[in-house]
Amino acid sequence: MTSESQSNQRVLVIGAGRGGTAMLDLFLEDPLIKIVGIIDVNPYAPALAIAAKHGIQSFTDLAKAIEACRPCLAFNLTADENVTSYAAAQLGSSNVIGGFQARFIWKVVTRLKQTNEHILKLAQHDILTELPNRTLFYDRLNQAMTRASRDKGSFAILFIDLDDFKRVNDTFGHDTGDALLHEAARRITACVRKSDTVARMGGDEFTVIISNVLTQSSVERVAKKIIASLASQFELDGKVCSVSASIGIAFYPDNGETAAQLIKVADDAMYSAKYSGKNCYRFGGNWLF
Repeated sequence: MTSESQSNQRVLVIGAGRGGTAMLDLFLEDPLIKIVGIIDVNPYAPALAIAAKHGIQSFTDLAKAIEACRPCLAFNLTADENVTSYAAAQLGSSNVIGGFQARFIWKVVTRLKQTNEHILKLAQHDILTELPNRTLFYDRLNQAMTRASRDKGSFAILFIDLDDFKRVNDTFGHDTGDALLHEAARRITACVRKSDTVARMGGDEFTVIISNVLTQSSVERVAKKIIASLASQFELDGKVCSVSASIGIAFYPDNGETAAQLIKVADDAMYSAKYSGKNCYRFGGNWLF
């Protein structure tokens, strides 16, 4: 037995379509568990594709899987007792988990996966608007810079601040203010592509990453669309209120090659828009529109 098999519990997952994806998600990075194989009679089971990406052997034939992966602990998630019996005959009954035990473990693993996904969403998304929060925005921004640097491309950042939002809060109350922020998030998202990122930075500040920018005029069209959308009246729980938006725009790599530089340029341009009378946009750097 190798030192690797002594330090890691080698696991063969039988029945990728049942719970293989959840098991892979939870155990791929586990230092005590090494998934050495995954099997399903359906060669297109999603878990098999995930396994291939991580260099894990995938099989559609049980006998070949056992032969290639032994010694191992086999999890039979298929609910087929004949499969459990065959695996036990090949590996020993103490090395096979099937029947109720396997189904119970599968349910626990699936619940854990769902819980982890929920926790990750809470950590990376704004609770009120369900948009990416500041943390996820910076992660997406760094990814965008990496891609643009590699592909010699460009993208734009829009820094959006709602004008006179405090007046809405003071006049109608925080519940109405929250409802307005939720609707504003929806309107901004409707103005961009699915490949772009809309985030809430906090308060009444939003940011947008517009990917694969070819011209300044294309970004200008998006800024105008957002301004027009937010300028329309908001009807919230029988109350009618209005705000406008000041937008600052920065380009990568023209206005900076780090996240901090780009955000500063976009933020400064947003304040320039406010000082110019609000309800407008300004490009960072030396451009004024």
